Amino acid sequence: MSPASVSELSSRTRLRQANLSNHLARLRAIGLVARRRHGRVAEYRLASLTVAHLVESVSTLIGPPKAAVRADLAEARTCYDHLAGRFGVALFDHLLEHNAIADSRRADGALELGPDASAVFRRLGVDLQGLRPSQRRLAYRCVDWTERRPHLGGLLGALLTDQFFASGYVRRRKGSRGLRVEPRAWHILAARPVERSRAKRVRS
Repeated sequence: MSPASVSELSSRTRLRQANLSNHLARLRAIGLVARRRHGRVAEYRLASLTVAHLVESVSTLIGPPKAAVRADLAEARTCYDHLAGRFGVALFDHLLEHNAIADSRRADGALELGPDASAVFRRLGVDLQGLRPSQRRLAYRCVDWTERRPHLGGLLGALLTDQFFASGYVRRRKGSRGLRVEPRAWHILAARPVERSRAKRVRS
């Protein structure tokens, strides 16, 4: 959830601002949302990554959203700070297919780096060699609530998202968590992986 004011949330949900303010006050009191003031405007967002995971998990259990909502969010959106929707799932598949990540189906969802991780992530704008130590999980499976398949969560998911924004591959839709995806971004994910045996012959 990107930061939003009460008026913005009211526009998105068509709920009265007074009712929204009361709900937000209750959510703040139990630590589910945080508020930050920018001058006279107060913006709200989910309080933490843990809360974001809770919301995404509940959404998955409830089931796909109504068709009107799917049209706005299904192609691409942010799931806290990583990419979700069809584009997020396609990115996950791309990383798997190109041996950048490996999924051993661990119960905690943790992913491992694949044998071609450095090259693939570098091509997407993320230098694995330059990563600083972090207490955050490196990569994990995050079940997508519209696609019902995994997209990439964790530090690597956030770094890729930042890079896609910086490169102009994805842009925010005004007043929505949904994203616009440039055709060139889909083109990047459509690239076929180089067979490892062939790659070794070329290098030799």
